[in-house]
Amino acid sequence: MRVHTAARVLLAVFLSYSITLAQTSPGTAPDGYQTAKIVSVRQLKQVTGYPMSRYPTVARFTVDFALRLADQSICTGYETPVLDEVQDLVAANGQTVKVEIRGKKITMILPNGRKIHADLVKETQC
Repeated sequence: MRVHTAARVLLAVFLSYSITLAQTSPGTAPDGYQTAKIVSVRQLKQVTGYPMSRYPTVARFTVDFALRLADQSICTGYETPVLDEVQDLVAANGQTVKVEIRGKKITMILPNGRKIHADLVKETQC
C-alpha cells in the first residue's frame, strides 16, 4: 500500500515539474526574463521648468532605445532625471540584457545590474 502511495506522489511531482518546463518558452529563463540585445540608443535631453518660479529647473532626459528579441525589434521610451541611468543605457548599447515584457511595460536588467522600467512604443515610432 505504501509503495503505491509513494509511486503516486512521485508521479504527481514529476508531472507537475514537466508541465512547468513545458510552459516556459525556450528563450525564457526560469526567472521569467528573456535575453535581448540593445540595438540602438538615442538620447534626447528635455528640460522641464517653470518660468517665473522660485523653484529650480529640473533636467529630465528622454532616452529611446531599440531591442532585438528573438526575431522581433522592440522600441521603448524611457524618461528619467537621473543622468547615471542614461549613461548606463548608452554604455550598454550593443550588449545583451535581460528583459521581461508585461503588457505595455518592459523591465530590463542592464549588464551592470541596474533595473530599468520603460514603456513600449509602436513600431512606427522606432
